[in-house]
Amino acid sequence: MSTHKVRSTGLRTLVVALVTLAALAGCDLERSRLMKEKYPAYPEHIKRAIDQGYPVHGMDHDQVYLVFGEPICKKTIQYQGRPVEVWLYPPGGRNPCDTAEFRVYFEDGAVTSWQRVQVPSGGG
Repeated sequence: MSTHKVRSTGLRTLVVALVTLAALAGCDLERSRLMKEKYPAYPEHIKRAIDQGYPVHGMDHDQVYLVFGEPICKKTIQYQGRPVEVWLYPPGGRNPCDTAEFRVYFEDGAVTSWQRVQVPSGGG
């Protein structure tokens, strides 16, 4: 391999690493902001759920973000004629909006349910 190709590959790898770190830092900054600005005012049962990493009926988007972080996909579906927002979490496979294993459902900005979905191995 020529020196030019090695440098180009190394530079590309560095750029990808820096973009990934910036994205992760952005998530950490958002989490830190929410913990500082909003967490203190949450009811005790919500704080406990955030601290222990599980969802609770009635949580808002920020609270779910503090539990699980940024979803790999967000979409709106129709359920019994009502719009329901779904946040999907890894692993996601090739099509994360269809193959995510954990899903949190919101109606009017509040958690109504959640589920773990068995994704067939090799699918996705």
